Amino acid sequence: MASYDVRIITASYRREPRDGPESAQLPVIQVFGRTREGKSIAIEYSGFQPYFFVVEPSHALRGAFGRDPQVVKLEDVTLQLEGKPTPCARVVLRQPWKTPEYREKARRYGSTPLEADIPFQHRFIYDMDLGAAVRVHGTEVDPAGRYTTDLFLRADRFEPCEPFRPALRVLSFDIENSIQDGHIFCIGIAYRDAGAIKTLILTGSEREIVEAFVKLVHELDPDIISGYNIDGYDLPVLVERAKQVGIPRLQLARDFSDFFHLGERFWRVDGRILTDVWWAVKAERLSLHMKQETLDYVARQLLGEGKHELSRRKIDGEWARDRDKVIRYCLNDADLSLRILEKIGRIEKTLDLAAVSKLPLEDVLHGRTSNLIDSILIRAADRAGVAVPMMKMRGGRVEQIEGGYVHSLQPGLYEWVISLDFRAMYPSLIMENNICFTTVSPAGTIASPTGAKFLSADVKKGLLPAILSRLMNDRQDVRTKMKETSDPEMREFYEGLQAAIKILMNAFYGVLASSFYRFNDPKVGASITAFARERIKGIIGELEADAVKVVYADTDSVFFQSPSPGLDASLEFARKTAERFSRGRIAMEVDKIYETLFSHGRKKRYAGKVAWPTEMRDQLMVRGYEIRRTDAFDLQSEAQQRVFEKILDRDQDGSTALAKQIVAEVRAGTPTLQDAERDPIEALVISRTVKEENQYVNPDSMSNVIAARKLEEMGEEFMPGMKVSWIVTDSKKSPMEVEPYVSGRPFEQRPDWEYYARRVAQTLAYITEVYGWDEKALLTGTQPAQQKSLFSDDFGEATPAEHGGRKAEKKLTLEDFF
Repeated sequence: MASYDVRIITASYRREPRDGPESAQLPVIQVFGRTREGKSIAIEYSGFQPYFFVVEPSHALRGAFGRDPQVVKLEDVTLQLEGKPTPCARVVLRQPWKTPEYREKARRYGSTPLEADIPFQHRFIYDMDLGAAVRVHGTEVDPAGRYTTDLFLRADRFEPCEPFRPALRVLSFDIENSIQDGHIFCIGIAYRDAGAIKTLILTGSEREIVEAFVKLVHELDPDIISGYNIDGYDLPVLVERAKQVGIPRLQLARDFSDFFHLGERFWRVDGRILTDVWWAVKAERLSLHMKQETLDYVARQLLGEGKHELSRRKIDGEWARDRDKVIRYCLNDADLSLRILEKIGRIEKTLDLAAVSKLPLEDVLHGRTSNLIDSILIRAADRAGVAVPMMKMRGGRVEQIEGGYVHSLQPGLYEWVISLDFRAMYPSLIMENNICFTTVSPAGTIASPTGAKFLSADVKKGLLPAILSRLMNDRQDVRTKMKETSDPEMREFYEGLQAAIKILMNAFYGVLASSFYRFNDPKVGASITAFARERIKGIIGELEADAVKVVYADTDSVFFQSPSPGLDASLEFARKTAERFSRGRIAMEVDKIYETLFSHGRKKRYAGKVAWPTEMRDQLMVRGYEIRRTDAFDLQSEAQQRVFEKILDRDQDGSTALAKQIVAEVRAGTPTLQDAERDPIEALVISRTVKEENQYVNPDSMSNVIAARKLEEMGEEFMPGMKVSWIVTDSKKSPMEVEPYVSGRPFEQRPDWEYYARRVAQTLAYITEVYGWDEKALLTGTQPAQQKSLFSDDFGEATPAEHGGRKAEKKLTLEDFF
């Protein structure tokens, strides 16, 4: 008997025997992964049977299912449903692909099905309690002819093992094909071997190219096949051209099966993961803030180099004149895609999240957050005898849950502001108050501010508090190991693992509060936010009772002024205050200390100059303003940052003077940029995602749609869901005139400088109107006589609504410019 530690990459099942009649076929679980030693492995497990539950089965259902040869057996069980013991039956089937049919039959017999929407491979993983890494024992078999892997094991049993990060093999590819008739010119390949990236090109007849690609995949046996925009372009081209040359099935899977489309976005191939680097970059958008999403632009931003020069519209001519040029272009695309995927660390992050959610890598990489929560919650519910409902339909009526408390910001500049954060607030509240769908009860002694009641932990420990408590302990253990190890590679591994546990813990509330989720209970979600609001309000009340000025507060943080100016005194007061309000499971920690903090009075919009932590000293921290928006153009963001810097340096006059100067320069078409070498035109680029045109009510009026159409006419890279970039050339027309902007290509049109001046003036007025300079004043360069600064000697006692001075007749929003 053989034994291996395996990191699971994908899990699926197949029908056996493959060529027999359907009635005779039975499922065989397939698990694919990498061993601790780096070998690829295929694992089979036979004999696991599909099942689901029905609530209070009728006599008619029992009779019909009892006579049905597809039903192996009915087992009576008692499950906790809505807090009550409820008679149910476990329906065991012969074939998992029949489950949808039989759950509908159960409904027709008047019984509610439970757990009848769980994929068969997930059912196996949950019941066997497999983690992302397992120790598998079984009989080793020669994989030749059955699998492309190094090893093949028929499993007898599984054991848990410590998670590990294997060296996964990633193959990146790119197809170049004819614009005229679609036939493939070449396929470029890039993969990493022994630490170095290797590339190779596949050419010849189309049939030879496709067959060589399939053969190469079998030989290299990658865990992940990737490329840039392969979901929308390369994979469909590969499928279509294979059919054209008489290859009906592309056997790219590790079991030599075909690959297929999964939903609207993803492709699936057994044993491997097909991942589009474009989607991977989009998934990291909160940190990347990309203006464009073409391979050339993304590569320039992340790698400092772009694509080779070649016009896609002229590729037929280029192939006829200079094949080597097209081949270099193709190989470069494959190489860039591979290095981008490595650079953003998407696979490593997902490996860590898979480890803590106990799922195969593929299910986390391509699945929803609810899949991660399911993996943890369903296992716990099954073992506790708690009924697991099916997912609800999306798009139905949603009962709104009141969000976290937000303490209004008064406009102005504040000095020595402390921000305290709650550490894991929602998870902590769940644990402290034993909040769970399993503990909701009229007999509960823990009363939520909403009126809902929960049983105390000594009466009944909730599933959610128990799970979160375990995860919190796990995170602490991992952090301890991280501090103790002297191995840099292990320290990095533990750092990723503890970050993944934090992400999973914080995801519980969002999923549980979603109306579609199987365990959703509005009383649970509403109670969590209600307890949070109560806690925040209580802290604000105590601070204000001590004459401490509270500047702002939101869901899990409080901003207040230090009674004593200066960093040392502020930090001491911050730490004492954090300790004072850390009660029970709810801990507070010092987030930042701002030497100065500014807001124009809108919630979740502020800018601050950091004094602490020391490593961030003098950094500008901005929340909610255009600097943080991906659809703001760079000149807009840069202008706002420059004015913020003046404000936060307590230079009111200098800030308004600078704002007027910037608007005047833009209006004249001579903007000054901080980077004097930068092309000013590039700083005017506006970017937005473009959906399918049929998703817009009036696509002909949408600037992003117009720009996308023009990009396609130019032969540039574009598909629905991608960002496009443009520059406004005439805003007076309807729809306004825009021209696409392509990085690296000269822009020959004249921008509408008046349009950009108005946009910049609107952005800067958010700041300067506090001092009496609104949008109109910035555009004209003259402050109306009756308008006063918030800090003028004769301004008087203003109400919050008056702090901004006189408003323009119609306040434009960002949407007015699109």
